Amino acid sequence: MPQFEDEHKCEVFEDNWIFTYGDLVTLLLCFFVLLFSFCKLDIEKFRSVADSFKPVPAGSPFFLSGKPELLEEMAKQIETSEIADEVFVTVDERGVVVSFKDTVLFDSGSANLKKKGERILTQFSQFLFGLPNDVVVEGHTDNQPIRSVSYPSNWELSSARASSVARFFESEGIKGHRMNVVGYGPHKPRFRNDTPEKRALNRRVDIILKPD
Repeated sequence: MPQFEDEHKCEVFEDNWIFTYGDLVTLLLCFFVLLFSFCKLDIEKFRSVADSFKPVPAGSPFFLSGKPELLEEMAKQIETSEIADEVFVTVDERGVVVSFKDTVLFDSGSANLKKKGERILTQFSQFLFGLPNDVVVEGHTDNQPIRSVSYPSNWELSSARASSVARFFESEGIKGHRMNVVGYGPHKPRFRNDTPEKRALNRRVDIILKPD
């Protein structure tokens, strides 16, 4: 009886790492798809807020046509201006939020605007002048206690700083009836007050351009 050699012997598969690698690639794909979905949501949120803004009056010296284009143009102007490194711009359900570092506008424990702060706010008031929307000026501090003759607590300091900014805007031609002033003290921080760097970011003045 003829003998046949087995030409196709089964070999032991030793590259088991390929399964782990495949799982890793699949997880990375899911991760980036999730990130993409978040980015798309942020863009839609920005557009929805932008669409709610009123068109700019034709008589404005800073006239810009179109609502989304108006905000995009404002962002471009901020990026190329002196205030680019001094502000942080976000969009949320309240509107467009422009945050100024406290050290840019004020000395420590003071609500008197510095000369540099006045120059920066003068530039920013041009953007506000080009928009008819109402404005909220919010003062914020960190959680470090303050006690002085002028400011017994952070409540008084945050309110005084917000009032100083609003009063300066009014002197630059922004109508007072467009503005609201709020002092939150340390009670609405952006970050936890557990490091000096985070406390510095919490000390700020937020200028909110409200949707229509």
